[in-house]
Amino acid sequence: MTDAALYQSILASLPEIVVVTGACSLLILGQIVPKGPGHFLVWASAATVLVAALATLLLAGEVRPAYSGMFIADRFAVFFKMVFYLSTILTFLLSRKYAEIEEIALSEYYVLLLFALSGMMIMASATDLLSIYVGLELMALSTYVLTGFLRKERRSNEAALKYVVLGGVSTGIFLYGVSLIYGITGTTQLDGMAAAVIGDPLDPGLLLAVVFIVAGLVFKVGAVPFHMWVPDVYEGAPTTITAFMSVAPKAAGFAVI
Repeated sequence: MTDAALYQSILASLPEIVVVTGACSLLILGQIVPKGPGHFLVWASAATVLVAALATLLLAGEVRPAYSGMFIADRFAVFFKMVFYLSTILTFLLSRKYAEIEEIALSEYYVLLLFALSGMMIMASATDLLSIYVGLELMALSTYVLTGFLRKERRSNEAALKYVVLGGVSTGIFLYGVSLIYGITGTTQLDGMAAAVIGDPLDPGLLLAVVFIVAGLVFKVGAVPFHMWVPDVYEGAPTTITAFMSVAPKAAGFAVI
């Protein structure tokens, strides 16, 4: 990759870089700032999201492919990223008092929400199955931990365990579909997959691979008919996380599909 291509790639993924950098900084600040009211962390987290939103809007004027065709910044991605930003900021605001009442570890809580946000942003801009997988797992691993944040409640612990186990199964299904796609088409890029499907729409191996990929993806976001884990997980998770998971990951799944 040339210096110019690297610069364009970094520019296209600047909002994601802002969110991840902000999350890492907040993780450090959370250990430095004296324990007490977590309003500083709330506003710092919200400021990180607002800076990322500003960067997204500034880059929204043109289509920016990046990282050798694995990532793209376009109007479609901008729309979904704005949905993610809004849902995340609302979750931050809802969490101010709730986190204190439930005695939730504040810095880790907001850091994980930011990492989940970055994963969904990657999913919205991904143009390759591997980059979709990276974003999907970053979102999922963060929400696994957030689901079990009420450590003193058995329901929350059970919900997190069930979510992790079923999420691991769905990851295996998704990756198996990716391996089939790569074996049949020789590519993991979405446009290459589309060309292969158009060229031979009745190829049973290709259809099976697509079924596995879609099944693994919709399982992660809790779409019908792979929603059997949703009631237990939403019941056991913190209320604010249930609100977040009922909106943002669903939007990320639609962005990919």
